[in-house]
Amino acid sequence: MQKQIFSLLLLVFFSGILFAQGTVRGTVSDENSGEPLMFCNVVLKGSEPIVGVQTDLDGAYDFSLPAGTHTLEVTYVGYSTKTITDVVVKDGEVTIIDFLMSNSSEVLEEVVISATRIDRTENALLALQRKASTIQDGISSQEISRYGASNAAESMKKVTGASVVDGKYIFVRGLGDRYSSAQLNGMTLPSTDPYRNSTSLDIIPAKLLDNLIASKTFTPDQPGNFTGGNVNMQTKSFPERFTVSASVSTSYNDRVSFNDNFLSYDGGKTDWLGYDDGNRQLPEILDNPEIRAELVPSLAIKARRDGDLAQIMDQTSKSINNQMAPTTISGGMNHAVNFAIGNQFSLFNNPLGVLAGVNYRRSYSHYENGLFRNYDTPQKDAVALNNEVDLSDTRSVDNPQIGGLVNLSYKFSGSQKINFNVLYNHDGEKSARYLTGSYPAILSGGEFESRSIGFKERELMSYQLSGEHLLSKNGLKMEWGGSIVNSSQNEPDLRFFANSILYQGTGTEDPKYVLSPSEYDLPYHFFRELDDKQYLGKVDFTIPFLDADNKGNHIKFGFQYQEKNRDFTEDRFQYQVSARQTQDYAGDPVAFFDETNTGIVGYDSTRNQYELGLFLTDETVATNTYSGFEKVTAGYGMVTYDFGKLKAIAGVRMEMTDMEVATIDTTKEIGMIDATDFLPSINLIYRLNENMNLRGSYTHTLARPNMREMAPFSSFEFIGDFIYTGNPGLKRTLVQNYDLRWEMFPNPGELLAVSAYYKRFQDPISTAFLVLNANNNEIQFQNLDDAYVYGAEFELRKSLGFISNALRDFKFTSNFSYIFSEAPIPVEEQEIIEEQNPSKGTTRPFFGQSPFLFNAALNYMNNEIGLDATVSYNLFGARLDALGFGARPDIYERPRPSLDFIVKKSVGERVNIKLTLANLLDPLYKRSLEHEGTEYTITEYHRGRSYGITLSYDL
Repeated sequence: MQKQIFSLLLLVFFSGILFAQGTVRGTVSDENSGEPLMFCNVVLKGSEPIVGVQTDLDGAYDFSLPAGTHTLEVTYVGYSTKTITDVVVKDGEVTIIDFLMSNSSEVLEEVVISATRIDRTENALLALQRKASTIQDGISSQEISRYGASNAAESMKKVTGASVVDGKYIFVRGLGDRYSSAQLNGMTLPSTDPYRNSTSLDIIPAKLLDNLIASKTFTPDQPGNFTGGNVNMQTKSFPERFTVSASVSTSYNDRVSFNDNFLSYDGGKTDWLGYDDGNRQLPEILDNPEIRAELVPSLAIKARRDGDLAQIMDQTSKSINNQMAPTTISGGMNHAVNFAIGNQFSLFNNPLGVLAGVNYRRSYSHYENGLFRNYDTPQKDAVALNNEVDLSDTRSVDNPQIGGLVNLSYKFSGSQKINFNVLYNHDGEKSARYLTGSYPAILSGGEFESRSIGFKERELMSYQLSGEHLLSKNGLKMEWGGSIVNSSQNEPDLRFFANSILYQGTGTEDPKYVLSPSEYDLPYHFFRELDDKQYLGKVDFTIPFLDADNKGNHIKFGFQYQEKNRDFTEDRFQYQVSARQTQDYAGDPVAFFDETNTGIVGYDSTRNQYELGLFLTDETVATNTYSGFEKVTAGYGMVTYDFGKLKAIAGVRMEMTDMEVATIDTTKEIGMIDATDFLPSINLIYRLNENMNLRGSYTHTLARPNMREMAPFSSFEFIGDFIYTGNPGLKRTLVQNYDLRWEMFPNPGELLAVSAYYKRFQDPISTAFLVLNANNNEIQFQNLDDAYVYGAEFELRKSLGFISNALRDFKFTSNFSYIFSEAPIPVEEQEIIEEQNPSKGTTRPFFGQSPFLFNAALNYMNNEIGLDATVSYNLFGARLDALGFGARPDIYERPRPSLDFIVKKSVGERVNIKLTLANLLDPLYKRSLEHEGTEYTITEYHRGRSYGITLSYDL
């Protein structure tokens, strides 16, 4: 069957070559806006009878001509006739000719081939931005390649007002997670992380994208659950001719590659692909409810004289992987392979486009001699803080990723189009961490060691079917779409192990290794699995009215239904040790967890009882397994009307939310949201002249909690870390948005823009410490009182040719964002602050929000010699990373500059070589807090510089 499918695909791709005639193909667009023009007549000039076609709803045309040199002519009502001479058509080949129509007098151009005007170029993206109904910013695939970004998250760093947290989560205008949403081809993507609302953008390979556009203002035809930005990732459209592209790349990191201190552990045979081979899966015996019922702490007492229970203890304890500490290997070099193939051919005399791509990437990250610290709560008038934790931190991650895309697009009757898109991505993260040092908060003396090893699989499988139908020549249009998205995150056998070291003599002589269950947890095995299934269907209708002058006046209305179902399970098993064994640990994890020290270790015939070693107990918490659903039914209506210089887009969207989250512990509260919201929107665009706009908007949006935040589920990253707990009583957040923007497009590819905005939040969701927790280490998601955000953005894209003609190939790009946010601290915490640290204040900024963002890039592009070079710089301001309980100061991620240099050189017509120098400044990654003018480090480490090379081939 696989051979038949493969043969069929080959036939699809190569049939266009085997049977192609001489073909002329292209698009017809408005010269000023870049928008496609429908129903233009594209003909062979002077032909009798007439040879030619009308453009379709994408402004595209396609017809066959005999081999030779021809003259083409385009006519369209309201536009001057366009003629192109000396069009060379070769037998069996496709000639691409694109027309740009204007209102000026007829222009005669002599060309053989013209560059295609499509959405993946910077100029086309700016043209769309100029005519857009909303305030938006974006980045094209041309720029993505220029900046050397490998995924959607890295690409978004270059967008005005956008930042990326943890390498994957997008923040727009200082607002992230629930306040920023992500779409793929206009359809919402779910999160692959149970702890986040927003999609992990690092799983979308940059090679598969045409562009990314971040809408910063809301219109009723968009989902209502975004406030910072709605990021739409457009996958590559089908090509105009047979194409093949392939690339291989590798890079060296001076702190990771060939470093013999890289942490790892024995995994599975398919770890290099990012898949677990079953080696880490929950053993069958531990999935048996009857067996698990026996795994209680008192089992050791009963099993001594009960053979059946002793066997259960022995088999369960030895069924699980006993490696509890990482080992060291040599770190690898990052490498990637990409391949894409596409073609367009005729099916029933209509164009069918096919594009397929696959990619594989494996990256390594590592830091050592990092710091992890924490401090006590300052008492009133205290000048200095005392250390509670002071650990040396080493962490390594091996991250393979594999993905693919298939895109089919079929046009018929010139006014109908159907698209089918399949996107698959699988990401594996094999991690290991080791911390050691002092922990006076829980230890009376000595040193503390903590280890964690894990494997996290994230998978996204998206199926999309959409259509666009022009129902009449006056522009009546129907668009529809449906998607099924399966996303999952699997963490099989996440392991934690901690111990302490006591010194009998002076200094570090005569160490004694012990386990101290009264001070910290005994070793754990966790098994977590998340499955999300999302179903989405929508339909939109556009009805032109009073549009004789092609101003774009129209009414638009539509409906959408979206349903997401989630199942999350967590199983946890803990090693139990006898009082003797807590003292017998000799500092060798391999020997301590060996099978000879686990389960049945002997039999005392004198006492007629089994001798028992380490054994497992089932410590699964019922509240940590939950399921839920989120159903959103929406309808909207909006009108777009051009008054001349002023254009108005106004309407309202209604969204009905039905959301429920429940754990298998029936004694716990069920999280529920049942609400209907009306979200008005008005956007005004005043055209100061052909190249200058003034925009203003007033909109209402909302933000929903995610299911993990509503489930009373607790989690932590390593023994000694903060505990995060959900809240079933969470409410949705309602937001009022005010936006103003002035923008100028001096020349193609150039932009100057200034924006300002203000947002007010009702019941914003944030994290806050649980005051009733005695250890002050449990954080819960809570609704706060009203909060607000305001800011300003500046963007410049300018060719330097205005300075001197010698600089015409240089282009400078820069953007700067200033952001201020303020959210109240819960009343319970404020009472403690008043007593212990009044200088802390009663408000804090939004989580993850930077007070400023800055990007700058200088590009040199010379097509004549095939050279494209870019140096780029990025800097963000200190952003809130973790909350300090009560009087304890909050923790901030400190500013970190980034400097990259990428140069690409073409070798002949098909081959390109790209050199990438990334993170050249190798800044310190640092989290810290401040008290009484003194900075206290929480974590710090370096990531290292990377030097890479990419070889690509394009046909």
